[in-house]
Amino acid sequence: MTLRNDATTRELVTWGLLNASRLGILLVLLMPLVVTSSTLFPFIVGKAIYARIMIEVTFGAWVVLVLVAPEHRPKRSWILIAFGVWLVASIIAGYAGVSLQRSLWSTYERMQGIVDLAHWAGFVLVAGSVFRSVNDWKWLLSINLGVSLFASILGLGQNFDIFESNLLGTDARIESTLGNATYIGAYTMVNIFVAVALIALSWRQSKSPTPAQDATPAATSRAARRRRRRASRPQSQTAQFDWIPFARAFWITAIVIELWTLWLTETRGALIGLGAGAVGFAAVYSIWGKIEQIKKASYVIMGLVIAVLLLFILARSTSILDPVIERSTTLSRVATIGPNDKSIKGRVTSITAGLKGYVEKPIFGWGPENYLIAWGKHFDAESGVRERFDQAHNKLVEELTTKGAVGLITYLSIWAAIIWVFVRAVTRREEYEQAFVILVGAALGAFFVQNMFLFDSPVTVLQFAVLVSFFVAEEMRQRQTQLDQAAEHDRPQKSESPGFADKVTGLLASPAGGATIAVIVIVVIGVSIFYLNMKPFNAATAIVQINTPNTTWEQRFGFFEESIDEFPALANYPRLLLLSQVSNNFGSLSPKEFSAGLALIEKEGAQGLAEEPENWRLHVALAHFYQVAAQADVSLLDKSKVHVEEADKLAPRTIEVNAIRDEQERLEGIVAGQ
Repeated sequence: MTLRNDATTRELVTWGLLNASRLGILLVLLMPLVVTSSTLFPFIVGKAIYARIMIEVTFGAWVVLVLVAPEHRPKRSWILIAFGVWLVASIIAGYAGVSLQRSLWSTYERMQGIVDLAHWAGFVLVAGSVFRSVNDWKWLLSINLGVSLFASILGLGQNFDIFESNLLGTDARIESTLGNATYIGAYTMVNIFVAVALIALSWRQSKSPTPAQDATPAATSRAARRRRRRASRPQSQTAQFDWIPFARAFWITAIVIELWTLWLTETRGALIGLGAGAVGFAAVYSIWGKIEQIKKASYVIMGLVIAVLLLFILARSTSILDPVIERSTTLSRVATIGPNDKSIKGRVTSITAGLKGYVEKPIFGWGPENYLIAWGKHFDAESGVRERFDQAHNKLVEELTTKGAVGLITYLSIWAAIIWVFVRAVTRREEYEQAFVILVGAALGAFFVQNMFLFDSPVTVLQFAVLVSFFVAEEMRQRQTQLDQAAEHDRPQKSESPGFADKVTGLLASPAGGATIAVIVIVVIGVSIFYLNMKPFNAATAIVQINTPNTTWEQRFGFFEESIDEFPALANYPRLLLLSQVSNNFGSLSPKEFSAGLALIEKEGAQGLAEEPENWRLHVALAHFYQVAAQADVSLLDKSKVHVEEADKLAPRTIEVNAIRDEQERLEGIVAGQ
């Protein structure tokens, strides 16, 4: 009886931990809807903090799960290994780069960096482990689609003035809760393919999947055996509810609304990605597809894409289509794609500067999130580009510049592993499941293409992580199938459960052991949430209070100090904001306020440069401040000169450095003439 009770307790604990892990992953999918108006960059900071907290809690539950229940440990995965190697390469590049702090934490504006990447690696590991079967992924992808559909509806409401809110962006193009039209474009692009994939999957035969079709690492678990027993029982005479028509209606609705939203974002990169994904699907299905009707449709897709390309060439070379193009802003933007397009020219200039930066540091690069430093050194204002690039707007160049050849190779190794798993799945899956896998692969391919024109954000990284997790689960399914087939033929296989983990599992079998690991996990997660998440959130909240009406300069300086002290790792943006505020409002400061501001700036400026010695923007901001402050104390021109010279070494041909250099010469000329 005791053994039976122990087994029942273990099953309940395992069930609870498994579903807690699944729920945590699903809650992360809500991240695109998070907007924190109380912080800096409300469309970025809150999303990143929310996702990190949910991933940490979920990862903690998963750690206990795999220690308590060996059957839920992940199988060997080359995709996971490649992702881990990429993370390690990023860490090494950070240490070898120009600012480890920025590599670790990025900035409030981006919220990327090594710390963020580590969280997404954890997400991929957990999601790929606890969502295993095709049915599991049908639910996860449907929820992800539902969130994107809701965000699209909000964006359309914003576009047509159905409702107004600063939480939905302020640009003429649809931004929704993502705050940037390009982000919502990439988001909807991925989920259009996901919706089509789910429709294709719904047409599979209603019979229970065979082990060869849907074997999972849990195929031998009690839960799986119970499902098989239920499937083998005679069916009830009572008709079961058929949910498929309603699900298809939801998926079709999502496709229509998200296509509409994507079009209104006017995001050319996402439209190109959509076309590339469609061509990719058609090409793969025309080779390996097993359903004749879909294979014929794939030929039609390729024909349509060719027709669109011909129309694009026609629009570029003649005026025949001008009346049609002029009626649509999106068509107008697409028709202007070319070397003279302002956006394209900026990206080409950025990529050129990034490649020059790579040549200078070819092995490990400048460090993650330090693209601005490389760009500043090699950008030339004579190009006519006025935009400043802190990201390459091309994922491959971003990896190459910031992480060097090692970073790019390890990043591409993830894609190589995914392609290997994809091909194996496509050649082995049956009919509609094959179409499902190909369409999910098309979504990932479309993401890769559009990322040649964009940069990562919390929402786009989430979509990447979800799709990578899908192929991790697929790879584990393939591995389990191999193990099952080997077992049927009595071929010995190496145990995939490490001995140490088995020993830990034995220790956790006791109530004391289980309680101990639970307490350890809770404490670690609690500390992480407080120090690594709440502190940066509080710091981002404190700095916003400087804009509160009727705030005195003494109070503003207090808010700046509070933000900087609360989370020093992200303090350089508040420091830049401090310099900007004081410089732009110098005339309104009393002598006492100026003295207090000068003391604070000198202290924080020195600290900021100690943390990021090659941050040319900080040198520019300090130089500008001292040039303005020289109105009160001309001796400060000597300090501005030091920063002008340093900025000139770091970013000699940028617009900002040209401006402070000219201003320094003007001011020194005035002083010399007195």
